[in-house]
Amino acid sequence: MALADRLNKIITEQNISKREFARRVGVSENYVYTLTGESNKITTVSSMLAKVIAMEFGYDADWILNGDK
Repeated sequence: MALADRLNKIITEQNISKREFARRVGVSENYVYTLTGESNKITTVSSMLAKVIAMEFGYDADWILNGDK
């Protein structure tokens, strides 16, 4: 599962908008759209951002960074 798929899964499971996701993790809405878009240009995020997402939404930071390996 690609990074975009993992982030979209979190957004869907939390039943929030990408705008709300961006606000809650402290990044721009444009960045979230870039991360979750179909082009998959960005394949990783910083460990710090992964930890923020993990703490905010209750997911494992390692899963956010690497998926199921």
